[in-house]
Amino acid sequence: MHSSSATSNHAKRHYALDALQSLPCGCVAGVYRAKPGEIGVVALEARGPHCLHRHHRAGRVIGLGSPDESGWED
Repeated sequence: MHSSSATSNHAKRHYALDALQSLPCGCVAGVYRAKPGEIGVVALEARGPHCLHRHHRAGRVIGLGSPDESGWED
């Protein structure tokens, strides 16, 4: 069984944080670059206190693809 620090270290090897982005609903998304490829992953880092989007949960992937593509926000 993996400890949380082992899991965290494993995840860090596969993803690099590019930016944090606040969404209009008050949530915060992390924009990650998947290694070794060039796939962008946007995951919700924190839910805003007044967010009404039922799919916004911390850790949920809300976008895949290139950061240049539209549709990163949910």
